Amino acid sequence: MTNLTKFEETDLFQQSSLSQEECVIKTPSLFDQTASMRVSRFSASLSPYLSSKKLVAAALAGAFALASFGGDPAFAKDEKSKDKKNDSTVAKEEKSKDKKKDSAADSIARDVVDNRPKVIKEENGKIYLSPDENDVLFTALTDEMKRSTAQMKLGTHGLPYYVQYKVLETEMLYLSASCGALTSESTTRYRRLYTDIRVGDYELDSSKDSSSAGSLFGRFSSGGKELPIEDDYSAIRHEVWLASDSNYKDAIEQFEAKKARLKSRPEADRLPEMTKEKPVVFIKPALHLKADKAKWSKVTKDLSAIFLKYPEIDNAVVHFSVQVANAWLINNEGFKHRDGHVQTLLSVLAKIRSKDGQAYSDVEFVACETPDEMPDYATLEGKVNKLVKRLKRVADAPLVTNYSGPMLFEPEASSSLMHGSLNKLLGGAHDVSGGSYYADHPFKNKLGQRVGSRIVNITDDPYATEFRGKKLFGNYEVDDDGVPAETIKLVEKGVLKTLCSSRRPTRGVLKSNGHSGDGTGTISILFVSTEPSMNAKQMKKKLIELGKEQGYEHVYIAKSVARLPTWMLSLGSSLSSIFSSFGGGLTLYPTEIYRVSVKNGKEELVRGATVSIQPDHVLRDLVAGGNDATASLVAQGPTSASSIVTPSIILRDVDIKEPSKETEKLPIVPSPVKEQAQQVE
Repeated sequence: MTNLTKFEETDLFQQSSLSQEECVIKTPSLFDQTASMRVSRFSASLSPYLSSKKLVAAALAGAFALASFGGDPAFAKDEKSKDKKNDSTVAKEEKSKDKKKDSAADSIARDVVDNRPKVIKEENGKIYLSPDENDVLFTALTDEMKRSTAQMKLGTHGLPYYVQYKVLETEMLYLSASCGALTSESTTRYRRLYTDIRVGDYELDSSKDSSSAGSLFGRFSSGGKELPIEDDYSAIRHEVWLASDSNYKDAIEQFEAKKARLKSRPEADRLPEMTKEKPVVFIKPALHLKADKAKWSKVTKDLSAIFLKYPEIDNAVVHFSVQVANAWLINNEGFKHRDGHVQTLLSVLAKIRSKDGQAYSDVEFVACETPDEMPDYATLEGKVNKLVKRLKRVADAPLVTNYSGPMLFEPEASSSLMHGSLNKLLGGAHDVSGGSYYADHPFKNKLGQRVGSRIVNITDDPYATEFRGKKLFGNYEVDDDGVPAETIKLVEKGVLKTLCSSRRPTRGVLKSNGHSGDGTGTISILFVSTEPSMNAKQMKKKLIELGKEQGYEHVYIAKSVARLPTWMLSLGSSLSSIFSSFGGGLTLYPTEIYRVSVKNGKEELVRGATVSIQPDHVLRDLVAGGNDATASLVAQGPTSASSIVTPSIILRDVDIKEPSKETEKLPIVPSPVKEQAQQVE
């Protein structure tokens, strides 16, 4: 293969808005792998007609192909022989590809007790949880990583000591409908590259305190660089090269700035930048989107049409999505990871208005892996009707009044409470270098100390797949750093045993326990329990006793809260949400909350409650737990959800705020649906 001449390199860089000085490593000679291709000046002659670096990369790939394929007798002869392959041969090849994918999944040996992958071998300092395997992405990433590690050097600055590439690929079908008609439909597929190139060493390097490494379902990821969605080695590697060059230069600047800051403001007892972990190879098949768009368009429209029978409903929308997410990770330590997940989510959101003008919203949603696992239409229709009945009852209920005292959260409500609180308390406790605008983590330096009631136990199990016959979501075998997941006991009898950690050291937890989410310690599937526990009657009796002790006439029971956050919904600012974290507090908006008389235990549905809680008070104020542990879903984003297992719980002190006296202005003319219904009557 003939490399680009000096003139061709210069011309290419000029036309793609890159100077030669900006390129620490010169452009790959397309790209050290395609040795059979011949490069001509045709590649350089295309560049004046291309305005962006991405187009340059795409044109280069096509140009080199044209330069190689045109007028080569050997190539033409080879192509003719290829064309002689009959259909049966092609079918056999496709079948062998499918078998290869199946075998990749089946080759992962698992522990029969906890479902974790078994080590199949240790070789050259690496742990293999599956056989190694390559694809076009891995090959392009590996080849550029080797070059970056060996050649990326600018002036007196050192070579990078750490080079990691992560690629996140998302493919999604999204549908939404209202009043029996589709309001949105899209099928998207994209790839993003996240580079992490560091200079320095494990003790002190160029890394920032915030991360953008990317998470499999995009829950935390930001930034990154767009990659071609086609498995084109040349185009992919070109983009990786550009990203590496930019990341290395940024790393140099950040490292020099960090050294200068630490020299002027030294930090005592400073933790290392990153833990050293044994490299792991874990390869699972990449997945692809499979969904019957026509079928689910009809289901989405038909479900939304149900609301036409209920003119009292102000607005309603049905969302349906199937998201397939694949991740590739590779670094120069030897970590290699490919994983794929799929999740299907259907949510039904509706809003009603009470007689005094107050608006209330609620949601029903169903999550499963593939669309084939969705409940049948009759079941989904039943959920919609159940939602409407619930909203109508709430709209007719009396308003809640201000209150501060004991409150019982049944499992569906306690799931959002505990997930919102524990997500803040049990992860993200790493030290922040250079100070922070945020307060110290509430559990920082509290390992081995009591942080909650002596009855509380909390375990985090990333391997859990079901609970009492109900499928769990959010499980994984290898975290976002490529480290194998661990089942960990976080709190035992109220004592903090450990924290969810990543490769960013947490004081007292100096090794990763496989809980990295976008590079930060993050919870997965939590199991909350109490010892001893009570049945439903005992829990209500305990609640009433606490109310009497504090001199209240009424106490409260929250049966459910909306399980989708406000920013996901499109029904207006009045929508209920899981929580609001502004200022570090937790705000819940119950969709079903009852006022309970301490005299006779009578329950009365009320509306308009806003519940405010400080997350670090939740475990301390927990005075009782039920024996009714239930797996519940909590939304993590517009198209994904995760599970948590919680029982009913009683908190000693909860603030309930009554709704504002201000209301939305009523529509000037009534809904046409309501008008038509009145005409029919």
